[in-house]
Amino acid sequence: MKAQKAQGKTTLAELDELVLEYMRARDWDNIAPRALAISMALEANELLEHFQWEETPVGDKEALADELADVLVYAFNFAQIMNIDIAEAIKRKLAKSTKKYPAELFKGKAGADRRQAWLEAKKNHRKTSL
Repeated sequence: MKAQKAQGKTTLAELDELVLEYMRARDWDNIAPRALAISMALEANELLEHFQWEETPVGDKEALADELADVLVYAFNFAQIMNIDIAEAIKRKLAKSTKKYPAELFKGKAGADRRQAWLEAKKNHRKTSL
């Protein structure tokens, strides 16, 4: 597996505008949030289907990218309809997850040790109420 790298130079704001333009051009800019949430799950399952029987995906990188793009387009549209700032939501969630899963508990661990650290972190963290 290749090392992870940062994404390209397109900003979230630019993607947000592209998705909004696409949806508006088709009068799809007022879809019910429930329908968008369902659509995200369905598209995520289509991505997962590429890995159904093996670790190596069935299909090429473009096919995987298309499925991921479908998930993200629905996610952007959901955020637009629900007035959620995706960048702020991600920053807030990463801050919460940093407390729940401190890097020092996981760094350098693999296999059973990583799983045990995850289980302990899960057990010791209390979810905040909605």
